[in-house]
Amino acid sequence: MRPVLFSLLLNALLIFLLLVLIQRRQILAKPALLALFFGVYFLDNLAITLTNHIPGLQIIPNHVWEGYLVYGWSGKLYSILLAVALLFLVRPRLTKEEVGLTIRQNEGFLLPASLVVLALAAWALVVGLNSPKGQPDIRLLIYLAVIPGLNEELIYRGFLLAILNKLIPPKFTLFAAPVGWGVIVTSVLFGLLHGVWLDSSLTFHLDTIALRNSTVSGLVFAWLRERTGSLLVPILAHGLEDVLFFLPRML
Repeated sequence: MRPVLFSLLLNALLIFLLLVLIQRRQILAKPALLALFFGVYFLDNLAITLTNHIPGLQIIPNHVWEGYLVYGWSGKLYSILLAVALLFLVRPRLTKEEVGLTIRQNEGFLLPASLVVLALAAWALVVGLNSPKGQPDIRLLIYLAVIPGLNEELIYRGFLLAILNKLIPPKFTLFAAPVGWGVIVTSVLFGLLHGVWLDSSLTFHLDTIALRNSTVSGLVFAWLRERTGSLLVPILAHGLEDVLFFLPRML
């Protein structure tokens, strides 16, 4: 468990340095929001990490696909419940609409969002078709369709993006979506969590492909969140991407 904790601290430090580079001392002008940002980040990852390392916390036992992909419902469900409880505690500093917990979509979202989701799905399918094969696992596909999207979109494109938009308000528009440093920083953090880690001897590891793919996916999900005004489409897109990445590998 120690390597995971050090990896989380390393990624948090890298993101803090990036925020300082962007805003310099101004990033410290709202310490409560900055603390909330890193608090949500650690709360999410600690809930998942503790559950993965303590089998007694696993309401649904973890499973491993092909010896490397751990899929555990319980840790992510704990994270979702904790995030919802936290949202209740921090209101009105952070509203559910700011986090994206609404089914209302921005006007004119359907065509651009549909095109982006289709492009994302095609990309995931191509990557999946060119990845190593594995055994069919229907439980994994159900998990991928539901849980990562719910958990990760709520945290990264919901809480963390909303907090950073308050710290550094968006100043640009990209195809009718407000885009600022929040979109970039949360996507970089998402990439770091998938592609940077320390092992048991605290040796640094960098998976450039995972870092690249996760950062790009994070940017797409963040754009969808900002363009639609809701987490609904990013959650659906996330589940679709994950399923299409692994389904071809099982056929």
